[in-house]
Amino acid sequence: MLALFGLPILGKDYDGSRRHLEMPYGHRRLSELCARPGTAGYLRFAFVRNPWDRLLSALAYLDAGGCNPVDAAYREKHLAVYGGDFRRFVRNLLRHLDHMHFRPQAHWLDGEVDMLGRQESFEADMRAVAARIGLAVDSVPRLNASRRGAYRDSYSAETRDLAAAAYAEDIARRGDAF
Repeated sequence: MLALFGLPILGKDYDGSRRHLEMPYGHRRLSELCARPGTAGYLRFAFVRNPWDRLLSALAYLDAGGCNPVDAAYREKHLAVYGGDFRRFVRNLLRHLDHMHFRPQAHWLDGEVDMLGRQESFEADMRAVAARIGLAVDSVPRLNASRRGAYRDSYSAETRDLAAAAYAEDIARRGDAF
């Protein structure tokens, strides 16, 4: 999505030169972004993801080192102990919910948006955003895509329910089912 607007693709590529457009690593609450001077009247849009799929993806992403030294340090200090065992990690999820990659999406979307897209329909939803702001988009690149099976295969009934409890607000907002 960032590439469509001429922004660096990953946090590790960000040099800080475009503070008016993007903050390093981009993890800010909607209320923080909307409070910035000069943002009144901006189109406010966000993308959300199925919480079970997002959780599995976030752990895989961090297990692979993430994209910056902060991610790598968190992995070494807090996630290495699980040795890639996703179900064991989910049984201990509550102790990790304060980390930016594991916080519920509702934490970040603490205000109203004009358009809410879904990762599952990213291309169509991104085209709708681009059209709304008058951009012609030839293609929407798929970057940083996971190469794994269906997220459901990684969960047991127990871990499915533990994740559902941790992300109950996200599930309710999106109307998700496992």
